[in-house]
Amino acid sequence: MEMAWRFIKKPLLRLGSKGAAPSHGNSLRELLKTHKVVKVKVNNRRGITLEEAFENLRNLAEASGMIEGIELLRTRPSENLFMCGVKGTLKLIEDGEYPQSSTQHDDAGYS
Repeated sequence: MEMAWRFIKKPLLRLGSKGAAPSHGNSLRELLKTHKVVKVKVNNRRGITLEEAFENLRNLAEASGMIEGIELLRTRPSENLFMCGVKGTLKLIEDGEYPQSSTQHDDAGYS
C-alpha cells in the first residue's frame, strides 16, 4: 500500500470547510476515469472522520452516475488525506499489480 501511496504524488481533489458538494462528486468520478486512484485533501474536517468524508464523497460520485464501487484505499489523518480508487484497485495493490513498475509500463507499450 505504501508504494501506491507514494506513487500518487499529490491530491487532485480538495474538499473545503463546507464538505463535499455534488460538484465534488462529479469531479471525483471524472478523475477516477482518468487516473484510477486519487488522493483527496480534506480541509477543516469539523468533527467528521476521513472515512465519513470518503463515504459522503463516494455517495455523491455514485449518484452522479456511471461509476460504482469506489474503494477507500488508505487514510492519513496527520495530513487530512485519503486515497480512493475504482472498484478492484485494492486487490490490484494487494497482488502487487498496482502501481506498475516502469519495466511493466515499457512491456505494455507505455513510454
